Amino acid sequence: MPEDRSERDQNGERDTMYLRFCAYGFLKNLRFFEPFLILFLRDANLSYLSIGLLFSIRDVSTNIMEIPSGFVADAFGRRMAMVLAFAAYIVAFVLFYVGTGFWSFAVAMVLFAVGEAFRTGTHKALILAHLEQTGRQDTKASYYGRTRSASQLGSAVNALVAAALVLLSGGYRYVFLAAIVPYVLDLINLATYPKRLDSVVQRESRSVWEQLQATWRGFAQVMRRPAALRALANSSGFDGFYKACKDYLQPGSNLLR
Repeated sequence: MPEDRSERDQNGERDTMYLRFCAYGFLKNLRFFEPFLILFLRDANLSYLSIGLLFSIRDVSTNIMEIPSGFVADAFGRRMAMVLAFAAYIVAFVLFYVGTGFWSFAVAMVLFAVGEAFRTGTHKALILAHLEQTGRQDTKASYYGRTRSASQLGSAVNALVAAALVLLSGGYRYVFLAAIVPYVLDLINLATYPKRLDSVVQRESRSVWEQLQATWRGFAQVMRRPAALRALANSSGFDGFYKACKDYLQPGSNLLR
């Protein structure tokens, strides 16, 4: 069956990278602060206007960093992009933990945005590279789906642990400190991925500058296509509206009581 084959290498042995991909998904969703981010910022005496500005800084910075993140992934490899992403996340968590005002949180949001831009889509490409190199492209749907199930399990565990941390500590600040632990473990996991996963990205013997130029030309060609721009606008409109509303539901429900 394809589902069985997706977890086995060409020799029929257990695919160890599958377990590591699952570990990545599980650990990266242990964002204990996520359910309480607005409440944490309100507890730090920030107004809703200031909180909205912080979220705008995060989202705008993420969009700006999408292009250089692609350059780094193409020029230096996807593993390096993932390591940089998790290093930025960890520094951001530290700043949230020690920060006391708007500007310290703004810097933390920019670093968090760097992590988001360098991470999104990159790990999926690593999985696909692994399947191509092991001759199992036909199993990518079941393989990726199973790694995603580990991410969903991480989200479920995240909700339970985050609630326990807030109840036991009596505050929101310690959730950032706790989130550093799984992210350090994930950084180690990513840094020790096989180097062969970068071989799909490294093009012939191009220099870094040639690699960046080729990536930019490819980006410019895509942006000249009306269909690509229309798809981008549709996706951005929906995602932007959803992200702008969802984080305010919890404090909004408190105001209605």
